[in-house]
Amino acid sequence: MSEEKAKLLLEKYANGQASPEEREVVEQWYANLDAAKKTIPAIQKVLIRDAMLSNIQKVVANRSSRKQAFISPWIRIAAAVILVATVSFSIWKLSDPTEKAAEQIIASTRIGERKKIILSDGSEITLAPLAKISYPLKFNSHSREISLIEGEAFFSIAHEENRTFQVKLPAHLKVTVLGTSFLIRAYRANAHVEVAVSTGKVAIQNKSILLGTLVKNQKLQFNKVTGKSILKVIQHTLPVKIQFAGTTLQQVIQRMEYTYNIKILLNDKAIADLKTTATFSSEQRPEEILDLICSLHHLKLGSDQNHQTFKIYK
Repeated sequence: MSEEKAKLLLEKYANGQASPEEREVVEQWYANLDAAKKTIPAIQKVLIRDAMLSNIQKVVANRSSRKQAFISPWIRIAAAVILVATVSFSIWKLSDPTEKAAEQIIASTRIGERKKIILSDGSEITLAPLAKISYPLKFNSHSREISLIEGEAFFSIAHEENRTFQVKLPAHLKVTVLGTSFLIRAYRANAHVEVAVSTGKVAIQNKSILLGTLVKNQKLQFNKVTGKSILKVIQHTLPVKIQFAGTTLQQVIQRMEYTYNIKILLNDKAIADLKTTATFSSEQRPEEILDLICSLHHLKLGSDQNHQTFKIYK
């Protein structure tokens, strides 16, 4: 419905000329101001209501001065809404408020200091000495984004299928992940930016150009001066804990697939809800971890020759 038609409908409502169906539409509009899923920010709801309350008094006073008949609360509300229609309907057209910039926090470390930061999604960042990052107090509902301003940091990112995690770096670089662990070195005094992956998979971009997609034990080195990058295989990366606390077998499979970039098949859905509580290390081979989990539940494990596809069955 266009804004003009909405205003006409509100005027009909205020004048008592709206049909029962039209009255229901107007009343639903007002009721929906409290709906949690609407994309009106809380502060803007307050502004709407403040304006409405102010105008209700004016409308009631004007109606009373003309000695008109009693007006129902809903008609008063509708009359007030007419006076603030332009404001309220403009707000309804705004983009999702979660897209707005959230409150940013700056964290840094001194010489010889290391600091661990836990983000609102449970992700962990360990800052090396003389590092500096910027991150939001709370991520929005669509994405997770922070900035590594200076130095070295190790990231252990909580896995989420529907929200990517992005790290903005100097020289227009950006690292995009869904959930993994990796190390970034980005010193202003150094001509190179390095990204090394411990678990999972990350994509690295320079502006809109994809420089590469890295998996476990791979490192990309980008030269800020020449704009060229080199992909290397490394022997050792920082290990991370792989923890399961009452985690279902289906969730274990999803975590293992992403951590090791492998495929795991479950041939019986009846065992998908079996719970696992254990702690492993990314230094362990995936077949070793899966074999232990299968032993706990008296299950069998099979794999292909390259240990890239596994099958769990009774």
